[in-house]
Amino acid sequence: MAAVTGNPVEVRYAQAVRIAVVVIVAVWHLGYDVLLLTRDQEIYQPRWAAFAAWLVLAVVQVVGSVLLLRSRLSAATARTLAVIAVAAGAMAVAAYPSQQAIGDFSWAWNTVGWFGVLLLLERPIGEFVILLTVNTGVTVVAMALDGSLGEPVMWARLIAVTYATAGIQLAFALLGRQLHQEARRATRTASEQARSLARDAADEAIHAERQRRYGDLQHRVRPLLRGLAGGELDPAAPAVRRAAAIEAGRLRRLFAETDETPHPLLHELRACADVAERRAVQVTLASYGDLPPIPAEMRQALVEASLRVLAEARDQARLTVLADPDEVVVSVVAGVGPDAGFEAPDLLPTSVQFDEEERELWVETTWAVPGGG
Repeated sequence: MAAVTGNPVEVRYAQAVRIAVVVIVAVWHLGYDVLLLTRDQEIYQPRWAAFAAWLVLAVVQVVGSVLLLRSRLSAATARTLAVIAVAAGAMAVAAYPSQQAIGDFSWAWNTVGWFGVLLLLERPIGEFVILLTVNTGVTVVAMALDGSLGEPVMWARLIAVTYATAGIQLAFALLGRQLHQEARRATRTASEQARSLARDAADEAIHAERQRRYGDLQHRVRPLLRGLAGGELDPAAPAVRRAAAIEAGRLRRLFAETDETPHPLLHELRACADVAERRAVQVTLASYGDLPPIPAEMRQALVEASLRVLAEARDQARLTVLADPDEVVVSVVAGVGPDAGFEAPDLLPTSVQFDEEERELWVETTWAVPGGG
């Protein structure tokens, strides 16, 4: 079971398994093992070896439990503590009476196995299997040295004890991993469903907003088209041409919102510039700085003033986008005719300057980045 630092549900499942293992090891080592050592301490030879082994395991237990519960039990530390636990278990087995490696006085085999669950819970299962194998091997060697391994009944007892200790511990370790995997799978499914619902809601909101804006455009464009078709409006009239250019730019900007682009603001400005370029206006677009995410409503406000200036442009225009952590500024400078008219949209702070001699209109719109300086 890999270390968990992600979804809160996964963290809670993993922490629950950790707490269960810590409690099992604490109850086993501080309860059952202490009972055996204090009740039958005279039979262990040398006695100090048995108590020293218990003390070493107690230290390993405390250190491993604290690090595990704090999610700070690294691979190297876990392996080192596991080796120390196996060594302490071997020292305890060496102090057993003869013929008692799996008798009524043996306690280290089961204890070291649970220590393996504790220390290697979040390591690959192969490492835990190695610990169980080595731990079992220590007992088998002790039985071989005292001659008890030659008795058929001892083989039966060895198999039964192995099944009852290592088998249960391995099953617990696998169960912990399975619970974690199921928690991860469940949280992944829930997250995917939540993201899907959020995307659907966002798509519906965007679609509704676009439909509203399409409706607004229809209210403005339909009278213009009817007037041109019915001869009520003169296509050569500057006011009519200006109105047609503005509405064409708005349509292009609305279409551009659905395109994939590095930044929507630049793409929408480019769409407005295309409308002006179709009237033989030379438009240059420059951007400086890293643009932050800009809400659609604010992008619309930043583009609107430039769109109106481009509709007035006579021969050339220059669009500039400046971005810093505090604000985004869109400015446009364009040469305009003597009959030009400009009304700044009341959406964002807009500065308007007009050079009478050069017949240049300079408009600058500023959006303050939320949370900026």
